[in-house]
Amino acid sequence: MPSARLPSRRGFLHTTAAGLLADGSRAPAANGPPRIIDPHVHVWKNDPRYPWPKEVKDPPKEDALPGTLLRLMKANGVEKTVLVHVIHYRWDCRYTGDVLRAHRDRFMGVCRVNPQADSAADDLGRWVRDYGFHGVRLSPAAGPAGDWINDRPRMDRILARAAELKIPLCVLCGTGRLPDVARAIDRHRDALDVCIDHMADCPIDRPAEQKKLAALARFPRVFVKISHLWSLSKQEYPYRDTYHLVKRVYDAFGPRRIMWGTDWPLVEKYCGYARALALYRDEIGFFTADDRRWILGATALRLWPFA
Repeated sequence: MPSARLPSRRGFLHTTAAGLLADGSRAPAANGPPRIIDPHVHVWKNDPRYPWPKEVKDPPKEDALPGTLLRLMKANGVEKTVLVHVIHYRWDCRYTGDVLRAHRDRFMGVCRVNPQADSAADDLGRWVRDYGFHGVRLSPAAGPAGDWINDRPRMDRILARAAELKIPLCVLCGTGRLPDVARAIDRHRDALDVCIDHMADCPIDRPAEQKKLAALARFPRVFVKISHLWSLSKQEYPYRDTYHLVKRVYDAFGPRRIMWGTDWPLVEKYCGYARALALYRDEIGFFTADDRRWILGATALRLWPFA
């Protein structure tokens, strides 16, 4: 396949002047309030129509309903939200998919597939076709249970299908798995957008682990959610002991490849939805106004192109 033709400097400048980035996405407007897009929440419901899988021994007792989420969004000026299919349902994405169908004007979604199933790539295609998901999440564990990430033929089928569908891959893992993730990404680096969720839960006091995360910046289509500061911090809100980690990720990837996220409803056990937004909008002092336009919304719009 011939390589993509690189734009001329004049063409690049013309495109930039028109407000578009090299990947075709639109840069945020420089005036007015930023668009606020939350790229990471979960929804679920205790409902026999969507049964919990038998292997899930302790499913959540309280519901996380879209109506509650929509009220929080309205109260806090959050325009759109990405629903990440919650692991409790395992590979049955119907509940999240039905919520997407009911609220296409407000939500986009990320599905899950069983990475060890021969049908994984076809399952991904079905969730995208039938429910409109725009993304797939893989979660390789640290121990032997996550070694499937190194099954090259199986991974390449899933990642190639995601690239074919033009949807991002979201990865939830610890830093110990990042070298394995990097090898998989490298094989698809020119065709696939990848988002590392929650900074791979990078420890704030282990620079060597932080280096593994920063190393992924060499892939221009890798993005990072700088969420979960409450779970990494040893302090109370606003979690200032995590800011040096955020700064390292910011310096490596730049504001156009990092994004916030509430991780609702899990955040309610920590600082709550409103303060999760305020943390990135108001508290982290080294972000400029332009940085915040990207981090609060414009970066997410590069992967989840809401109208």
